[in-house]
Amino acid sequence: MKSIATKIVSFVCVICIVLGCGVAIYAADTTPKIAITLDNTKKNATIKLENVGIMIYSAQITLKVSDLTADYTLAPENRNAYSKVRKDTENNTLVLYIDSTELMDGSKEISLATLQADREMSISNRADLILIDRSMVSAPYNNVVVNVSAESSNTNNPSRPGGNTSSDNRGTTGVVTVPVTPPSTAPDTIGGFTDVADNHWAKGSIAYVTVKGLFNGMTETTFAPDTEMTRAMYVVVLSRFGTKIDAKWQIPCDSPKQFDDIAAGEWYADAVAWAGGAGLVNGMGNNMFEPARPITREQLAVMTVNFARLCGAQLPSNVEAVTFADNDKIQSYAADAVRAAQQAGLINGRTDGTFAPQDTATRAEVAAILHRFVTLVK
Repeated sequence: MKSIATKIVSFVCVICIVLGCGVAIYAADTTPKIAITLDNTKKNATIKLENVGIMIYSAQITLKVSDLTADYTLAPENRNAYSKVRKDTENNTLVLYIDSTELMDGSKEISLATLQADREMSISNRADLILIDRSMVSAPYNNVVVNVSAESSNTNNPSRPGGNTSSDNRGTTGVVTVPVTPPSTAPDTIGGFTDVADNHWAKGSIAYVTVKGLFNGMTETTFAPDTEMTRAMYVVVLSRFGTKIDAKWQIPCDSPKQFDDIAAGEWYADAVAWAGGAGLVNGMGNNMFEPARPITREQLAVMTVNFARLCGAQLPSNVEAVTFADNDKIQSYAADAVRAAQQAGLINGRTDGTFAPQDTATRAEVAAILHRFVTLVK
């Protein structure tokens, strides 16, 4: 019965794609897959992404292998890309990072890298995946299917050296990246985004931040207003203020701070190092920044207020101070910043009288806060 039900669901999905019930590559039930091919020695594993559907810059894959004591190296398919492999002994996993200088086209199969070990390896059929899209927003996927297969010894693989695709001569598959440059300007009007309705509460703010260049759309026609902002992305946005809005929002930093979980070459590395060195952020403890973690409302308040003060700006007191129903949930380090942001009119409470300090912030909410910031803070 389960098999029949599965086939029916698959058939319905195919019909929806054919008849245009939705754009397949952005469908809610579309999840990327990971394809890993082991060579005959089982010491080299080529890694590909399938069914991604969007343009991406980076990928992080967390998976289990049979022997964590082996020595592992990661060779990116694109020689201009950055890659790193890290052992997480606490969770008994390997964490693979691949960061490309060019956008990778998720409408096609993406060849990422080759994982190499000094002994035979066996890889689990499930993994966690984080993708960074063209707007530098992270998309996490848990328990992603990993299709592990063995390489045929007599197959003529056209992506090997001497075939018809590019290669770095390390015996890895060819690069499947498309050098697409993101649009340099955002849509002139919010009408350019099909997922922002005319009556959307943040319509004006979304138009402002995209036209100014603080944000990019998820694609040329979508903004994804309900997608969560990550800690790294918010720091990157703040780092753009000095060039996109006004030079008065530039904060000098003579001693950039290096966090242990920020790899050199990551798209957010310079911004995070600047923010840490300037005193804008302190990290999450143990010299960790946790760049992919969605930013919370209280963290948003702290970073925004710190940014204003480091720029020498005066936060106004436009709104009467409010005692939120969940004041006791606001962590002590954030209490003053939450109060200052609320009184300045930057961050409002919820309609139920709470501040919801641990709730995450969406792209639309952040757009509104930054629009208010430029308008209210002098």
